[in-house]
Amino acid sequence: MTAPPGTASARSNKRWPLLIAGLQVAGFIGLLGFLVHRFGVAPFAAAGQAINGWAVVTALLCGLTATWAQAERWRLICRGHGATPTAREALFQCYTASFLNSVLPGGVAGDAARAVRHKTAHHTSWTGSIGSVAGERLSGTVIVFLAAAIALSAVDRVPAVLAFVLAAIAAAGAWPSLRKLPGNDVVAVVVLSWVGWAALAFMFWIAASLTAPALPPGHATALAAICLASMFIPLGVGGWGPREAATAVAFTAFGYPAGAGISAATGYGLLALVSVAPGAALLLASTPVVMRLRSGVCRRLRGRKVLAGAGCGPL
Repeated sequence: MTAPPGTASARSNKRWPLLIAGLQVAGFIGLLGFLVHRFGVAPFAAAGQAINGWAVVTALLCGLTATWAQAERWRLICRGHGATPTAREALFQCYTASFLNSVLPGGVAGDAARAVRHKTAHHTSWTGSIGSVAGERLSGTVIVFLAAAIALSAVDRVPAVLAFVLAAIAAAGAWPSLRKLPGNDVVAVVVLSWVGWAALAFMFWIAASLTAPALPPGHATALAAICLASMFIPLGVGGWGPREAATAVAFTAFGYPAGAGISAATGYGLLALVSVAPGAALLLASTPVVMRLRSGVCRRLRGRKVLAGAGCGPL
């Protein structure tokens, strides 16, 4: 007795995400394993040893800036889809999505959850909720690949052209959402995308200044652009693996040791995890158990000032 065609199709659809996640985990292990075999653990250990308290504080500030820019960009794009989240809601959702994207295979699990939450909260269609999230992500991706194309043009035209083509593809994907906005809002989306990119690039510059202090600022900016773009290669988890490999190659193209590139990319990866750590705290605070505890405390408190100070407003 054979299963109905619909059942077989449903099972196949469920297997694809698992297969893709498995391939990404395998790529993550394989690439990092190769780098350790080729260069040893010293470049990775150097990055961990170089990170200090000042770098952690800077990473948190860079993360706040990048997430704020993303949240405001998303709010603008949501406006075109007819359902705009509040500034607080957008910041919460973008922080939690960034954290989940950084620790789960695929790099889009957090954005998928963001689309579901947005649909539930604002009673939008799937087209509107998914379209707003996809339009927001693709708008930022345009800037990432455009910056990489500019940086790569100094060393090799072929990858520079490829990065430019990817930027054009991302722009085409974002256009259905952007065309719903007035011209001023489109300009604001572009500006916010550059602000978010600059915050992440500065975080790479911090990591590079600690692991490769002799690196000139101009080269550090170009290498930051390449590093950020390499995280979109779908062969790792949270950017780990492709980021270190691509940055090592980029460092050699600019005349620096590959090991220095691995250290800078690893340092950036550690700071990037720090930058999205508030998302983990927000996720924990929104769990049913914590929400019940929070509601119980708020019921026992009296007075608006006390309630506001205790954080009893909506998340």
